[in-house]
Amino acid sequence: MATLVLVRHFRTPWNAEGRLQGRRDPGLDDPLGPEDLAALARNRAHLAGMRFGAVWSSPLRRARQTAALHGFEHPEVEDDLAELAFGVWEGQTWAALHEAHPGTWGRAPQDLPLGEPFSAFADRVRRVLARVRAMDGPPVLAFGHGAWANCAQALCAGSPASALSAFTTANGAVVSLDLPF
Repeated sequence: MATLVLVRHFRTPWNAEGRLQGRRDPGLDDPLGPEDLAALARNRAHLAGMRFGAVWSSPLRRARQTAALHGFEHPEVEDDLAELAFGVWEGQTWAALHEAHPGTWGRAPQDLPLGEPFSAFADRVRRVLARVRAMDGPPVLAFGHGAWANCAQALCAGSPASALSAFTTANGAVVSLDLPF
């Protein structure tokens, strides 16, 4: 069975403000806050001694910075790990999105005016999962983003990609996904 170990990036100033980042590229909080430092210590202990078949990162700075903080200075950049492009909503708050489109994120994110078709985003997530599944050997470690991680969890649970809002991945969280399918 193939395994993907995904680490969501640590908090950015936009996370603190409840803003959608998508493809925008803010860096991490500098310095990291106490919660992120505690998560980093837990993550390092959890990952210590593990061998990985590959180490990948989203091309976005916040994910690459998180990889470096975990001791992976030069992960392979995997474009399909990039966050969902929120388009005109990038920089806006989640509250504004929910006010403009009540309930849509939870029931039909594919109906939102995004910066990429939701189906293209879901296909990117599926491609990464298929690539991990095709690898024989140790788990793959990847550094990425919240909506991406939530979509991957939905798919691994046998749900449609549009069920991503049923999952929550905190900043700095480590998610291990077994890919039996």
